[in-house]
Amino acid sequence: MSAPKNKPREELDRLEDALVEDILATSDESILAEARQDRIDPTAVAAATRALFEKAVTLTGKARLTSAKAAAVADRRRPAAVIPLDPTAARRLLERAMARDPETAQKLTLAARKGDSASAFSDEEVRGMLEDLQELGALPPPDDPEAEV
Repeated sequence: MSAPKNKPREELDRLEDALVEDILATSDESILAEARQDRIDPTAVAAATRALFEKAVTLTGKARLTSAKAAAVADRRRPAAVIPLDPTAARRLLERAMARDPETAQKLTLAARKGDSASAFSDEEVRGMLEDLQELGALPPPDDPEAEV
């Protein structure tokens, strides 16, 4: 069974479509002449409309800036994982990150083209990968923070 039809609504929709088509088919000159006949200043209407758009753009920009500031504050408050200074601890942390997400591990090793474990990378590469993973929020929590630093 089909849903009951809302005949008055359908009639309004058809009327709306006809009015829109009529307006779109009318030339700019005709619309301006009709506005002047109704004692409407098209220049003033255009200026008011432009001001309205500019205000909307400004308010949207301010809202986006406020949102970005809030996101930056939230990001600063997020606890950062400590990247170990000790190369051995850094390699253990990278190994855990790679074990935690095998797909990422494969991408890391393909990118470096050196092997399939953290031992295949230089100390600088390990630290750089850990920093990248930290920035992406993909760094696992340290097992023992005191032992890692």
